[in-house]
Amino acid sequence: MNIVLLYISPNKTTHKLSLALARRLEQDGHSVSLLDTGKPGSRNFAQTDPRIFEAADVIGIGSPVYNLRILRPLNQYLRQALPHLPKRIKAFIYLTYGGITSGKAFLNAARLLKQHDIPVAGGFKVRAPHFYSSQPFPDPAALQTIAEFCAQVSANQFRVLPWQQIEKAFAYQSWKVKLIYPFAQTIGELRRLPMHIDTQRCQHCLRCVRECPANALEMSDHPVLDKHKCVHCYHCATICPEQAILCPTYKVEDMVKFNVKLLGHEQPQNATYTSSSLSERARYGKSW
Repeated sequence: MNIVLLYISPNKTTHKLSLALARRLEQDGHSVSLLDTGKPGSRNFAQTDPRIFEAADVIGIGSPVYNLRILRPLNQYLRQALPHLPKRIKAFIYLTYGGITSGKAFLNAARLLKQHDIPVAGGFKVRAPHFYSSQPFPDPAALQTIAEFCAQVSANQFRVLPWQQIEKAFAYQSWKVKLIYPFAQTIGELRRLPMHIDTQRCQHCLRCVRECPANALEMSDHPVLDKHKCVHCYHCATICPEQAILCPTYKVEDMVKFNVKLLGHEQPQNATYTSSSLSERARYGKSW
């Protein structure tokens, strides 16, 4: 199979996962290309060399979960790209998340694929550390999940799932998550942290402009932030070598702890969703 991993990764966890996934797929004899839609030159479909998709049999769509959804710039890229992909193409979805609310993100991405008649061969989720954590990633549990997923889809040739099975597989969120989902975007906006540019510290290295996955920063006399594009991943604040982008990022950890206290952790935290794994769950009566 010719596979394109199409992903976005503000804080590099999904990027690291994508590299590990590519290596494992190549071990199974597949040809893999990677396309990071957060990089300059790849942030919209018009900038992308269309040849990367011409020979593709499968696309893997990878994203961190933000406000119960895949990241907005990737969603926008997909809306541009999906109408132009080869008709034979299949897809799978892989997510990194902080311990809660992955199911809705799976469903949203799957529904977008369904709108463009692209069949879904399942996916997998992996719990990943937040940007403030020094925890190594991917950890052994994440690598094991990748190995299981690749073994399953290689054995069944990326067999697509009926839509009813996809809905059932990704409908595991608790009633609490379903209750707050309509307000998730508003809640996320209320919790956004203020960001300020210290023009005296800035040395115009352009690192923040290059690495912003939402293309929300431009360099004038100093970095200028487009608040409408910003997804509040805080990557720019964490990588600035001069600490010129001021943001109280320490508050994110408190927000995450509050969310976990309110909603609890998903179980299992890592999981695969393929025709093989779902058949096994049905056979042995395992929970979603």
